[in-house]
Amino acid sequence: MDLHGIHFANPTWLLGLLALPFAGLAVYFLSQAKHKNFFLGNPQLVGEVSNPLSVQVIPPVLRFIVLALCLLAAARPQAGQKKVEEKKPVTDLFVAFDVSSSMLTNDLKPNRVTAAKKVLSEFLDKIENVRVGLTVFAGVSFTQCPLTTDMDVVKKLLSNVEIGSVKIENATAIGDALVSCLNRLQTGSGKTQNSMNTTPSLVSKLFDVKQEVEENKPNTQAILLMTDGGNNYGRMDPLAAAKIAASRGVKIYAIGMGSVDHRVPALYQLPDGKMTYGLDGGGNVVMADLADMGLLKEIARIAGGKAYSAGDNNTLKSVLDEIAKLEKRDVSVTVHWEYQELASFFLIAAFILLALVLGLETTILRTLP
Repeated sequence: MDLHGIHFANPTWLLGLLALPFAGLAVYFLSQAKHKNFFLGNPQLVGEVSNPLSVQVIPPVLRFIVLALCLLAAARPQAGQKKVEEKKPVTDLFVAFDVSSSMLTNDLKPNRVTAAKKVLSEFLDKIENVRVGLTVFAGVSFTQCPLTTDMDVVKKLLSNVEIGSVKIENATAIGDALVSCLNRLQTGSGKTQNSMNTTPSLVSKLFDVKQEVEENKPNTQAILLMTDGGNNYGRMDPLAAAKIAASRGVKIYAIGMGSVDHRVPALYQLPDGKMTYGLDGGGNVVMADLADMGLLKEIARIAGGKAYSAGDNNTLKSVLDEIAKLEKRDVSVTVHWEYQELASFFLIAAFILLALVLGLETTILRTLP
């Protein structure tokens, strides 16, 4: 029951307040009948006793107020916000960011890795109610940032990403990177240890061991794979990793960075930080490999996502904008607010009034008829 912002947890006790006026009238008429039995005494004093405005009525009135306060306290008055339900998009998104040496190629301006960092940072400014994590990979994978809603932290860690951030920078292990993201998504989904123990291992999934997809996940989950090459390293096959993602209900959006219709010269970074084109044994300029869009499309198909080709900065921006729209989900979120218990205030007031009644009856009102 709500009354002017005050909520009563046990409103049944409020029915007792309805009985108080009738009890008061009964006490009044009984008192009047008692005074009519006086045949002796000073008529003036008898009149004062029977006068309804006499100070003698103060203790009974205060007692009724005390009783009313006790009934209100028993009804458990509470103050605070009510339960609120709202709908908002909620997504866990883990970014697998390729930092292999080929990401220095300058078909995207000024180069692939810098363009990807800039556009991805702008993408993070636009999304809301999303937890984002970041894994960087080349020949091996490294978690740069676990799942968090603090986009400033993600952007700061993203700005520190460089070619050579991980070992074996001349290789691309897409499958290992996807498994790393999947493990982080599972760890950050809030499951208990018991539920984790019931999850089959990655090896069992490779052998087609059936597993029921977990239900009632708090968030939808997805992986954003940004790479400019094909899988040429690592222990996990990318398609096997995609099947694991599908079994967990995790979508994969794959973006092939760089040109897909013609090869461009590959740039390499010297130890002193200078950039140079690589030359083969015959003195010819080494050309950068094209993104394996066939592989990326198959990964996305298996995991229920979508594959994109981003050959320039504007296309990359458009791709990320589309992914942001695809990953919006209207999830009903219930927010509970705890109520502040007010019963103690009513009981304190009742105790003070009761003490006042006892004090009046043993002091001032004791000398009055």
